[in-house]
Amino acid sequence: MATYNGAQYIQEQLQSFIDQTRQPDELIITDDCSTDQTESIVREFAKTAPFTVEFHRNEKNLGYCGNFNAALMKTTGDLVFLSDQDDVWFPEKIEHMIDVAERNPQALVVMNDAALTDGELNEVGLTKVGQIRSAGFPMKAFVMGCCCGIRRALLDFCMPIPRGIEAHDNWIVDFAEALNGKVVEDRVLQYYRRHETNESQFIVNRTTKVTRWQAQIHSLLQSVKSLKILFDGNSRHRESDWIARQQVRVDGIQQAISAAPEKYHERICEMLETAENNAKTYKLRVGVREKWILPRIFATLGLLFRGGYRDTQGLKAVLRDLMG
Repeated sequence: MATYNGAQYIQEQLQSFIDQTRQPDELIITDDCSTDQTESIVREFAKTAPFTVEFHRNEKNLGYCGNFNAALMKTTGDLVFLSDQDDVWFPEKIEHMIDVAERNPQALVVMNDAALTDGELNEVGLTKVGQIRSAGFPMKAFVMGCCCGIRRALLDFCMPIPRGIEAHDNWIVDFAEALNGKVVEDRVLQYYRRHETNESQFIVNRTTKVTRWQAQIHSLLQSVKSLKILFDGNSRHRESDWIARQQVRVDGIQQAISAAPEKYHERICEMLETAENNAKTYKLRVGVREKWILPRIFATLGLLFRGGYRDTQGLKAVLRDLMG
């Protein structure tokens, strides 16, 4: 569990660990310099918990991904469950997901569905997997860390998460997807609390039902928003930052190849090739944007016909490059 100013809800989540039919062997918590009562709540809980509880306070703020990275690096279990600080697990979650992992020995990540609730934990009649399907998204879009159980075999070669990666769950689940090692259990095994401090831009996290049309309109509005950002004076800085992040991903995958068992090398190499192509294409796109208008149009169309936008955001990326 990675915490930051979670005092308002964390007690309920901690109690749900106690209530498990199969309790955890250890609970590792890293705190990202909270200024509320999070630490005192956890330390009081640890005094009577029937399992090992370790609390580690970061010396400096590591951010969301960095905090989870710190927690994962301290775990020792064969199957590691990620936990948010504000959800509540159903009593059978750990026991059931261990069974799922045992029935799927090839699985590197096992994931359960989650019921969406409001801030007071009132159900809204929707689930995360249900929202993804209703929006017409593929199950590849289901990467929610708090629903993941991760095998040690995967952590051994995908950790640590490279500094510069924005989301810990995307990094880990991407490897599982590439290795055909992601197994999704449709059963709802926890509440996913939505409140004012954890609102996400991802449309399927809404507490109202999402349709395909709404998802498409939302995507279009996001494209318009992206185009508006072009004129705020910071676009060149963002481009440099994006190129740097692409290289971080490439370097991280290369490191994983050197640490992974040989049986995974072929698929991770394919993952690396995709990352390298994306990085190369983005650099080409930046060059296209720097051209005058007519050469830019021809260069954009040329890149489009060569398949340069296949692994990007499609029309949004084309429009972005045409705007310069």
